[in-house]
Amino acid sequence: MPEPRRSTRAASAKPASQPATKATTKPVAKATSKVASKAAVKPTTQTAEKPATKLAAKAAPKPTTRGRATTKVAKRAASPENSPPPPPKRARGAPKIVENGVNHVDESEPAAVPKVRKASVPPPRKVVKQVKPYFNPLPTPPEHVRPAPQMFVWGAGNFGQFGMGADLLDEYDKPKKNLWIEKRMREGVFGDDEASLESVAAGGLHSLFVDEKGTVWSCGVNDDAALGRVTTDVPNPEKEGEFLDVDTLTAEPNPLQSLVDENFRAVRIAAGDTISAAISSQGDLRVWGSFRGVEGVLGFSSGHRHQFLPASILELKSRPGDAEKFSGLAAGNNHLLVLTTHGNVYTWGAGEQGQLGRKVLERRKIHGTVPEKIVFGHRSLKAVVVGAGSYSSFAVDESGDVWGWGLNSMGQTGTGFMTNSADAEVQTPKKVIGLDKTTLNGATVVQIAGGEHHTLFLTSVGRVYACGRSEGGQLGLADDDVAFQDREFPDMLAKPAIITFPDADDPVVHISAGIHNNVAITKGGALYTWGTGPQGELGVGDETEARIPTVVVRREGGSWAAVTASCGGQHTLALLRRKN
Repeated sequence: MPEPRRSTRAASAKPASQPATKATTKPVAKATSKVASKAAVKPTTQTAEKPATKLAAKAAPKPTTRGRATTKVAKRAASPENSPPPPPKRARGAPKIVENGVNHVDESEPAAVPKVRKASVPPPRKVVKQVKPYFNPLPTPPEHVRPAPQMFVWGAGNFGQFGMGADLLDEYDKPKKNLWIEKRMREGVFGDDEASLESVAAGGLHSLFVDEKGTVWSCGVNDDAALGRVTTDVPNPEKEGEFLDVDTLTAEPNPLQSLVDENFRAVRIAAGDTISAAISSQGDLRVWGSFRGVEGVLGFSSGHRHQFLPASILELKSRPGDAEKFSGLAAGNNHLLVLTTHGNVYTWGAGEQGQLGRKVLERRKIHGTVPEKIVFGHRSLKAVVVGAGSYSSFAVDESGDVWGWGLNSMGQTGTGFMTNSADAEVQTPKKVIGLDKTTLNGATVVQIAGGEHHTLFLTSVGRVYACGRSEGGQLGLADDDVAFQDREFPDMLAKPAIITFPDADDPVVHISAGIHNNVAITKGGALYTWGTGPQGELGVGDETEARIPTVVVRREGGSWAAVTASCGGQHTLALLRRKN
């Protein structure tokens, strides 16, 4: 049986512990990746005997550590079938972990044909009337603009992550309109008056969308349950004894019916490599998929390798007149962060590089899949923003200080770097240098997005700062930028530096980061990309590298204005609206 496909950003590899040395040689050669094999499969029905597997994708690159000449490709082992360890000891007062009706899986079953485990709808809870004002507000849907935005895609869509159908599994080096989405807009599938999508999230090899009704849609690879719905051995309602074609079920967006059935109005979504999550307008959290570690599948939780349907796994405290809810979330490759209305931050998933902000024993790695609260400085300090890189995590506290932790082998946490042995991993939250409220002249960081070895920080006044790996244009800084003068290492910046955009009068309002590429959207509707994109991830044509922000959608002229965008493992999604 072939191995499941993996994203180029999939692997969670532990960095070596050799000490760093100040580089005197040429910078590390930029990472390149070959095009994954493409097979455009005609949507047909298949009989029960047809196997539901595809070609295996290339292995993911191992995170770079200081002193290495190149980024090695680490082929990940098949999912280990180790017996689950005993459940971790819990401190008194810790949040309740809810399995939500998920049954244990027989580990001897083949992973390619998952057993359908129905996640029961949580029982009705007594509604607590909120009297105390929330510290962080509940998430609210964005304004619905007209003409409604269209979805455009670029990069690699080999495995259906574009959601354009099984006949369009191609690569595009420039933005291409998703005609499948446009057709459903005309049919009124997403709401009234040619309603469209509100938000998009690009994962490793899958994508999530939220429409104007709050319904979550998904497409792409589902080997590790990232789509939140079952796509293998689905009976054909029109022909008894036959199954619907798995390629059609994954290459075309489908709604997460279990969320629709429980009236879950999604507002926030996040997609990692094989993990996905959503928060509703009522502040409820649902999670699905599976976490992966260095050695293969880590699992969804203790005793459960995959969660195919959205589940509630963390129940927050509720007091009379004060019910704590979820307000924000962020996904790394294989870990999640959630922010609550009370300013608390919880993390869980793979923690081999310190991205959970706590020590996870090697022999008890499954304990990392239990959400735990993170403390910044002192217990009373509250958070207002969370963000994530592939193997790093971030939060902004109420005073405006930015905290980072996790993999820092290329300075991507922004907390400084002296030696590999001391700074390659930041195990507990540490302040990011130069992004406090005083240094930013009263501004604060409002969004954080990171790639494999670099991180972007967006401030309240529309400026963007970057730190981490630099030799592939990831930081968006010109070669003669002042930030590069007298730096200790020629291929990285350990402290955030400001990025210069072509139009200084048009502030940035949204950022997103892929493995080595980035997207920024301005108030005026311009869309910029930069970094390395060997499979068309930049959307600028034949160019595979852009060292400074390069225009994809113009502010002045042109027919389209950018609304939002998301960078995935090999693909980019954007919502653009017509100017006229």
